[in-house]
Amino acid sequence: MTNHSTFSPHDSARENIVTFPHTGDALGHGASAAIDGHGLAGIPEGFTLCYDGIYEFRPGDDDDLVPVQICSPVVVIGRCRTATGHGWGRVVSMQDPEGNWHELVLEGRQLSQSPNVALAPLFDLGLELAPARKAAESVMLLLRSWQLEAVYLRCNRVGWTSDAHDAFVLGNGRVIGHALVMTDSVPDDMKAAINTQGTLDAWKNEVAARCVGNPLMMLAVSHAFSGPLLSILGQTGGGFHLRGKSSRGKSTIQYVASSVWGAPGLLQSWNGTLSGLEGVAAACNDTLLNLEELHNADPRTVGETVYMLGNGKGRSRAKANGKLQSAQQWRVPILSSGEVTLEEHMKTAGRKMFAGQAVRLINLEADCRVHGAFDDLHGADGGSAFVKRLDQASLENYGHAGPLFVERVMGTREKKKNWQTFIDKFCRDMAKREDLSPSDGQARRVLKRFAIAALAGELATKAGLTGWPAGAARAAAGKMFRDWFKAEEGVTNAEIDTSVQRTRDYIAKHHDRFQMIGTEDNPPVDGWRDEPWVYIRTECWQKIHAPNNPGEVARLHADGGFLKTQKSGGFQVRMGRQIEGRPWTYAVNAAKLREMGEPEE
Repeated sequence: MTNHSTFSPHDSARENIVTFPHTGDALGHGASAAIDGHGLAGIPEGFTLCYDGIYEFRPGDDDDLVPVQICSPVVVIGRCRTATGHGWGRVVSMQDPEGNWHELVLEGRQLSQSPNVALAPLFDLGLELAPARKAAESVMLLLRSWQLEAVYLRCNRVGWTSDAHDAFVLGNGRVIGHALVMTDSVPDDMKAAINTQGTLDAWKNEVAARCVGNPLMMLAVSHAFSGPLLSILGQTGGGFHLRGKSSRGKSTIQYVASSVWGAPGLLQSWNGTLSGLEGVAAACNDTLLNLEELHNADPRTVGETVYMLGNGKGRSRAKANGKLQSAQQWRVPILSSGEVTLEEHMKTAGRKMFAGQAVRLINLEADCRVHGAFDDLHGADGGSAFVKRLDQASLENYGHAGPLFVERVMGTREKKKNWQTFIDKFCRDMAKREDLSPSDGQARRVLKRFAIAALAGELATKAGLTGWPAGAARAAAGKMFRDWFKAEEGVTNAEIDTSVQRTRDYIAKHHDRFQMIGTEDNPPVDGWRDEPWVYIRTECWQKIHAPNNPGEVARLHADGGFLKTQKSGGFQVRMGRQIEGRPWTYAVNAAKLREMGEPEE
């Protein structure tokens, strides 16, 4: 290496101060922060840092101390620990042979190991030893002796560092806010993707602008902005699954969503182990978890994985000493894609999808719009040309909007109540417009996910990050919720009222066909009754509601609170032992029927 240092061979061992060039990227973020106006903070006596590496002052031929290079540039910028006071170590910044700076954690226990073992992580990142006698031992002495007062919070995930929401760490190590934070668990491929390219203006003009007129893509980008809001609003993770045929635009929408935070490489695969996906989710905490090709997931366990990703907590695992290690945690919006729905994929392994999984990964059809996943091609000559243009724009411009949105949220987090009001109003307006039943809890949970995305999109627009017209994100979220509600055949108040009215009219007109339990006043032709319930025989129920599906009608009654159901979710109950044969019946709430008023003639 060429020595560009400012010392001469006659400098004393105490003169370990070096002048650094005034270029913004001369050192890593942490290394720059460790340098005060007089030199490197805390560097042990007998060592100095020059532009080409670390030098140790060693006795020369005439017993004068002379500088001898021992390694390439390396700086200890602080100590670190977890929030619970464990995991102590050194935060080290070092330069690789190409001039790039890297920060990593050197475990405290590593400092007691042999140089070859302890320095292995640094060697992997490009640390080079000089051809000096016992250079490795000298580097170890430097690292052990370099003591600083600065203590970094060591995190195993990115995102907000505390419930105060005053500091946010990105996967590339950048910290937004005033805090010393170090995260060392982000996979290398994702760390490389959490970067910036191009400019925000170019992203707005070439990427975000093409979301206008394309509600599915605008919803996905709005959803990508929602990550920093979840923790502040006390909301759990979850998101949307884009189901559609190949080459219809699903991946392009995911690339566009990823560009809010970084490069297309942020798009990960469902093809991974449960523990691997835990690490990916933690690395995406408070940003966006983007997964493609659902069919690559194991259909036997994918339902459990969806629960885990939405709930935000990994499995507890034992350490080598038998004690439990802390489970990884996260809170992240999810964007998924595949040629099959979650329900279809689980069925291939004989698994049933439950409502909790459906609301954590909301299915959206992504190949039935005017041009596959798109409605407006913005002048492009066909869908393929539009996709190609978007893919290229997302590859050239990314990573600006997300961090700027964090800064905006951090500076306005006192408006949390206003944000909650927006969500509540969105849900009320949509529920009223779609005549959504108050008892349809699944649809209302789904609706809130759309509302959060709408809020994020509108806040990003107000912050000048999208270039969209005010109200566009809200309108897109509303349009996509209506499409989802229609596709899922969600329950409306009118549907419940119509089916229940048929039941009430029949009972009122044929009251004498239901026997009061404990008496022989009427023959139980159609069923039985007591004060709170009317028990309708199966064949009578089918006659009342023909030609409608009796199970679907029962579900409507249950959604409206008119039907007694089993704990397992079944719609029929067995009669008591006083009824011969204990037949299965539909038990309808008589009191609620009376509250409906007079029956129709």
